[in-house]
Amino acid sequence: MIEQRGRQRERIVDATGRLFSDKGYHGTSMADIGKAVGLEKGSLYTHISAKQEVLRELVERGAAFFMAALAPVAAAPRPAPEKLRRALRAHLGVVAAHPDLATVFLQEWRQLEGTARERVQGLRDEYEELWRGIVAQGIAEGTFRRDADPRMAALLLLSAGNWAYQWFDPDGPLSADAVADMFMDLVLQGLGPA
Repeated sequence: MIEQRGRQRERIVDATGRLFSDKGYHGTSMADIGKAVGLEKGSLYTHISAKQEVLRELVERGAAFFMAALAPVAAAPRPAPEKLRRALRAHLGVVAAHPDLATVFLQEWRQLEGTARERVQGLRDEYEELWRGIVAQGIAEGTFRRDADPRMAALLLLSAGNWAYQWFDPDGPLSADAVADMFMDLVLQGLGPA
């Protein structure tokens, strides 16, 4: 019985992730969620207490995927340019493998309230700090410009990577790694002539 309830709850969370990704948090009603999983609204409340609860869970899952992909890259003993390339590959890999979670994490997290929003802001700050650390490493080792601003460089790369949920097609002609490599070539080499 408990295992069955767990599976049903997981179905609800997955369906809600798709709905939040497609329609947004405010565009999704509890009735929409119930319809997606074949439950009446009243029955739905036996598995989840509110949309906020599911939103928090989805955003935290997304954060965990992004962090799990980036943390080993940031910790590896590699030159910063290689780390940066691998970091963007990891980021876009999460967008490609988990498009609904990535969309909810990147787009809908601001709909969280209270301590849940504060916690997620902290997770996002930790993630950005890993990116800044890679850039700072490159400055220190002399592979990046001395006047580069780690925060601005991290924001530039994250802006490119974060917007991919809007347009990247995992079944399209370019893989997530190919897109990441093209972006990194532009960042590391610029738009000047070869």
